[in-house]
Amino acid sequence: MGKYKHDMTKESDPAVQLPAGWAEYIVSNCTEEVSKKGNDMFKVTLMLAVDNSITGDVYAIAEQGKRWFLKQLLHACEVPAAADGVYDWDIADVIDKHVMAQGVPKEEKWIDREGNDRVSTKVRIVGFRKIGEDSSVPF
Repeated sequence: MGKYKHDMTKESDPAVQLPAGWAEYIVSNCTEEVSKKGNDMFKVTLMLAVDNSITGDVYAIAEQGKRWFLKQLLHACEVPAAADGVYDWDIADVIDKHVMAQGVPKEEKWIDREGNDRVSTKVRIVGFRKIGEDSSVPF
């Protein structure tokens, strides 16, 4: 047994950057979780479809009034809603589905090890749509 023991399952390469703009992704994983604020949510792992090399996680809140992002994802994965607007779905309904996702650059301020203020740009996924669907038309 070694001197140190570190769980590295949640570590990722900080140099990996999702592209800005609309891009095709594959939903490679989806897990049910609870946010720091206690909200039910889904952690969705997206893999860039063009080369399957870049992945990123997005979080879709599943609480009433906050589910718009989850609704967009389900729509993009072609999960149908019932006539009353209720989505009856399972994680298997979104895994391996191809979707379009919109990445928007956002500046993040941070302090380096020497105490210097730094600014980095990180792309955040802000929306989903179906493959081939016009991005200007709401669903």
